[in-house]
Amino acid sequence: MPLIIKIMLFSLLCSLPAWELVWRLLNDELGANPVEFLEHATGDWTIYFLLMTLTITPIQKVFKPNWNKWLFPMHVVRRVLGLSALAYALLHLATYLVFDMGLSLDDTITDIIERPFILIGMIALTLLVPLAVTSTAGWQRRLKQHWQTLHKAIYLLTFLGILHYALLVKADLLQPLIYLGLFGILMLFRIRIQR
Repeated sequence: MPLIIKIMLFSLLCSLPAWELVWRLLNDELGANPVEFLEHATGDWTIYFLLMTLTITPIQKVFKPNWNKWLFPMHVVRRVLGLSALAYALLHLATYLVFDMGLSLDDTITDIIERPFILIGMIALTLLVPLAVTSTAGWQRRLKQHWQTLHKAIYLLTFLGILHYALLVKADLLQPLIYLGLFGILMLFRIRIQR
């Protein structure tokens, strides 16, 4: 099977949660607070995809899979997962701006000032955009050694995304703590690899 077809199929697989949300929206199955449901679902999927992106290196180092022959290169998997994280982050932002803020710039600025966790989320998204833009092989060639330095921002933005969620929920911290635990394990693994 050609690589482009495999990439399209994997991208389609990553888009399934979004299609489920569309189906729920069309069938009025978003619960009592549809906006909150959409914000939480898109935010959760953003973090899921960021954490999945960070698991690629440990999988490569521990299992040394030879997936290039029967699946596709791991850098392609990492790229599709990273771009999926950006797509869900943009859906998360769009839900907030359109349904919560009614596209009002004044209301959005006031909300950011009153609720700092929103600013943290915006910073995380801002850091994610250049990673998505420079995820191609062409950018990797252009940036040379600076490419890896730039893409290390995924560690900070993933942490900020989890912090954004933890400050949002305040009381029920179980899920953000699970995310933080997984993130911590992945970071410890990277420190061990570097040593």
